[in-house]
Amino acid sequence: MKKKQSVIRGLLLTSILASPMTVIHPVLAQTQGTDTPPESGAKSTADSGAQGSQLVVVTGIRSSLESARNQKRNSSQFVDAIVAEDMGKLPDKNVAESLARVSGVQVDRGIGEGTSISVRGLRQNVTLFNGREILDSTGRGGTGIDQLGTSTYGLMALVPSEIISQLEVTKLAGANQISGALGGLVDIRTRMPLDGPETQFAFKTALTRDRLPGKTGEELFGLAAGKFANNTVGVLVGVSAENRSLSQQGLDTFSGYRSYTDANFNPSKTVFGNQDVRIQEIREDRSKRGVNATVQWRPSKSFELIGDTFYSKLNSNRDRFWLSFNPTTSLTNAVYSANNVLLSGQTKSAVLSNTEAADVDSDIMSSALRSKFTLTENLKGSAEISTGRSTSSYHQLYFRLQPIATITPTIDFDLGNGAYGTYAVNGINLLDPDSLRHTILFDNLYRASSENKSFRTDFTLKFPGSFFSSVDFGARLSNLDSTQNPLRTDVRPAGGIPANQLGNFLTTYSNTSINSGLPSSYLIASRAVFTSCSAFTAFPVISQNSQCLDPSANTNSLAGTFEIKERFTEAYAKVNFETEVGEMPVGGNLGYRLLRREMDSIGNLIGANGAATPNTYRRNDSEALPSGVTTLELNRETILRAGAAKVVAFPNTVDLNNGISLSNNAVFQNGVQTSPGTGSGGAPGLDPFRATQFDLSLERYFGKQGMASVGLFRKNISSFIVQRQSPESYGGINYLINRKVNGEGATMQGAEMLVQMPFSFLPKAFDGLGMMATYSYIDSKTPIRDVTNRQLPFPGLSKNNVNLVTYYESGPFGVRLAYNWRDAYLVSLSAANTGIYNDTYRDLSLSFKYDYSTKVSFSLEGSNLLNSKQRTYDGTSEALRTNNIFGSIFKLSMNVKL
Repeated sequence: MKKKQSVIRGLLLTSILASPMTVIHPVLAQTQGTDTPPESGAKSTADSGAQGSQLVVVTGIRSSLESARNQKRNSSQFVDAIVAEDMGKLPDKNVAESLARVSGVQVDRGIGEGTSISVRGLRQNVTLFNGREILDSTGRGGTGIDQLGTSTYGLMALVPSEIISQLEVTKLAGANQISGALGGLVDIRTRMPLDGPETQFAFKTALTRDRLPGKTGEELFGLAAGKFANNTVGVLVGVSAENRSLSQQGLDTFSGYRSYTDANFNPSKTVFGNQDVRIQEIREDRSKRGVNATVQWRPSKSFELIGDTFYSKLNSNRDRFWLSFNPTTSLTNAVYSANNVLLSGQTKSAVLSNTEAADVDSDIMSSALRSKFTLTENLKGSAEISTGRSTSSYHQLYFRLQPIATITPTIDFDLGNGAYGTYAVNGINLLDPDSLRHTILFDNLYRASSENKSFRTDFTLKFPGSFFSSVDFGARLSNLDSTQNPLRTDVRPAGGIPANQLGNFLTTYSNTSINSGLPSSYLIASRAVFTSCSAFTAFPVISQNSQCLDPSANTNSLAGTFEIKERFTEAYAKVNFETEVGEMPVGGNLGYRLLRREMDSIGNLIGANGAATPNTYRRNDSEALPSGVTTLELNRETILRAGAAKVVAFPNTVDLNNGISLSNNAVFQNGVQTSPGTGSGGAPGLDPFRATQFDLSLERYFGKQGMASVGLFRKNISSFIVQRQSPESYGGINYLINRKVNGEGATMQGAEMLVQMPFSFLPKAFDGLGMMATYSYIDSKTPIRDVTNRQLPFPGLSKNNVNLVTYYESGPFGVRLAYNWRDAYLVSLSAANTGIYNDTYRDLSLSFKYDYSTKVSFSLEGSNLLNSKQRTYDGTSEALRTNNIFGSIFKLSMNVKL
């Protein structure tokens, strides 16, 4: 806490120091980026420097910070931006981690890499590519179909960072911007060929080293652009390729904690224990390929036509191995914490050997044709037609070995000792096939695809010399069609198959680097032989099982098969105004956006007899979304900005499925069900998130790169969506089904701070120093309550988030140190109805660069230098669920620009 307070005090002190009094000589700079021009109604009075000053061309980190600063200042909305230093030089290893440098943006991670974000603690955001919407294969709000429950293969993991020119985050959208963002809009921008030099060639090659697996990968990037026909035609093509090996190891879980009573402790008190302890390793080989192409035709100042396309494909081969057991089974000598959490004891429980092989393919393509035209001197317009498609498949093979019926191991455990707990197993040899049997096999193919098409047209009518400087108006039509159709096979041979009969289906796994006391070597399935359920020809109980022969007819396959069709019709009008109040410029806009949505949810309902019945659910929604922003320039360097808007975000696509997906994990004893199965169901009748938002910021700009801003915001969410577990019965079996439901209202409020300052006032040897710091504090109240009736915050929301970037540039040398720290945050509710939290996380990265010449540069980058662990807990910090490490990553690269 003291450390956090000192960081905050330091940021506040820096913002006070960041005033014109401390800036001795502001410089006149020329940016190298492709800044977006001011929006209609925005006024720009950016410093132009002292008259007669010598022109200084700023490059590198300072150039990117300057471009981002100017974009924020010139916007009529609440906008933050990140600009790449040069071609192929986004300042972080991927899009999500660069966005973490924006105040109020927080990153979720999958296998140590940031791949999805929250904006002001909200995950209901809109992602754009050159202004048009792009979507995950699982549709709106999706993060891929990874069965680990992470965002490893989500949308932002697919966008190659090298093709990006700038990232723009709009936190309060205007009426002319696409609706659907409860948190914000993220626009990923690429370079335009007519905006650069006559010819551009860039090449990047890099070697990466992932320390945990100890393997080397490679990256390649190439870009070529040119102007033709008297500079009226521009063509740009960029390609990228990446191969990496990743690893994750440590403590993990699936079922997590459960509540129960312990007669040996206190039979009248409810206690909580981890029912699924896993010591696990993930090994993954991943490749990514991307291409971006743009053709731009500008025959005159009054007409422009742009066609661009973007394609990226990710392939992954992943192996996962783990030993697991249930500490709450036949428990003795239990020790509990003051919060009634199981810490240590002895259990007589089956020790399970688990193998998962997953082959994942994901891709995305987005293309658009847009034109800009001038109809009259005061009337300008644009039109765009775009189409996109994203697909993913996840082939999961899972194989379990457990002790034969006559063997019951004894495990002594201490979950609070060491990073992963300590364990001692007696009574079984996990390398002896005579002691084991095969009991569960999955052969699942999860498939998802989303297609979106849209047409929009926008116009601006100017009124020179009038208080109302212009009117923006336009319309947008769009369709989103998302489909999931899994093939699922779940075979559980009665009594199991003795492992000594499996022959070459088995091999030995060994890893001594995880120091937990559990056996470091044990029998697993051989991926080379276990290629599908049909490979078990010697075991008809598997290969001739009806699910293996026809997985499409499986009830769980039918329950998980659905299609969501949505059609959106939108129209807007926005009035921009400019005036002066006491010689202080005032600008802004007032707008109104009308939205109609038609939705069909096509799926399968599972009846009481287990039969699947096709069903279609239809729903229509209409929304009216007013918005307004005003800016007051208090002086040449200071802007006061205020805004309000009504925003709406429709439910995540996967939540709109009207089917049920059931897990075959109910427990029976002597024909009587003693424990319910689990499952998940959709809710196509969900109301959207609706919120009223208020923003206020004070921004101070000095020099050419310096700025300091403080912002306050509040969101009143009248319609909120929560997940609840409810008992339901299908085919005579009882289940606990997780569904999304509309709950009570929620609120969110917070403060954001940004300081960006070059230390150009220092003596010459140190004037290359600079820093950027962001801090956000976000508080929320939701209708989500845990088992103790405690009100919980938004999932994914950290109250405190700090980013610090310091840099030094002098001549050909440059260094950049970036630190990110975020508070613990709620992930979801557990089966015991306690909050699952991701613990405090911090990340440190460092990069060096050397410009050998104006055409060739070298860089060395290191990330996750603190070797941070991703730790989650259940309700209270001692209730450890997971604790995983990923290792540091290093990259050596060479950049060539001609």
